[in-house]
Amino acid sequence: MTEKRTGRPPKYTEAQVMEGVELVERDGNVPTGDSVKKVMCAHLGVAGGINAQSLDKEVERLLAERDRIRRDRRIAALPNSTTEAARQIAQLVEAAVLDHLGSEHESLRAFAGKKLADLSADLTTQREQIRALLGKIDAKDDEIAGLELEKAEISERLSMAELEVAALKEAAVYHQRENDFRSEVMALMKDALGAQTMREEMPVEK
Repeated sequence: MTEKRTGRPPKYTEAQVMEGVELVERDGNVPTGDSVKKVMCAHLGVAGGINAQSLDKEVERLLAERDRIRRDRRIAALPNSTTEAARQIAQLVEAAVLDHLGSEHESLRAFAGKKLADLSADLTTQREQIRALLGKIDAKDDEIAGLELEKAEISERLSMAELEVAALKEAAVYHQRENDFRSEVMALMKDALGAQTMREEMPVEK
């Protein structure tokens, strides 16, 4: 059974194409779209305007169909004992191939299972390491928070100390001024007492 072609009808028939194929093969050449076109135009009266590329696909299709028909005929001509033996051989080959594939599949499953177990163990180890690192980070964060609190307390104490120093300096200046004032008062009192004593010691004129 040939495939139904669609599109623009070609300017040749399947019979002409097969005859062209046989002519090319008779000359010892390989049938292609170009070689079949040449013999069809030269010996079968086909117009030269046909598309060699499209003809090449048709040649491939008809060759595959011819091979399939020949294969089916050869198989149909075999005795029943031969076909039964072929079926048994095919079953043995199929069983051997399936057994080999099953063994390979089992080995691959075991290998994949081991790899999966190894990866799972590695993943567990990595998770534990990550948890340990996160714990260290949390501890460092707590340590940094403690240091920042201590720094704030020290800064507060320093500010209070600076205020106390400023107050002490102000008090010292005040006391120095008071001492200077007292010294000036004492000096004035001494001067005044000295003048009074001198006046008392001076003789009174008669």
